[in-house]
Amino acid sequence: MDNAVSAAIGAVAGIGTDVFTERLAPKHRAMALAGGLVVAAAIYPLARKERQPSAPLAREIVGLVAAGALASLAARETPTNARNVVAAGWAAHAVFDMVHDSGEGSRIPSWYPAMCAGYDLAVAGRLVTA
Repeated sequence: MDNAVSAAIGAVAGIGTDVFTERLAPKHRAMALAGGLVVAAAIYPLARKERQPSAPLAREIVGLVAAGALASLAARETPTNARNVVAAGWAAHAVFDMVHDSGEGSRIPSWYPAMCAGYDLAVAGRLVTA
């Protein structure tokens, strides 16, 4: 699948997720999306064929820990600041998606990083604008 198509599909899914979250739990939107960021970060290390130490796995674990730390930070912020912190995390994850090399030991399909980056940027954009 073409990267632009994958990113567009991800963006539509990201917008849908945020609209649903905003309607379902508007007061908990930022924290729900912070939890989603942790889940998104966990996908890369969980998609490993093996758990052997490697540079890609180390980067994925660092990303997962950073997402958890960001969610913890957002929980202590005002609602506006929490949205901005979580939006920054989603934007950072999009960069991770596009520059991270999963290596030979990953089950991540080739179309996934672009789709995930589209999703991430759509969620980040909505958090700071809606």
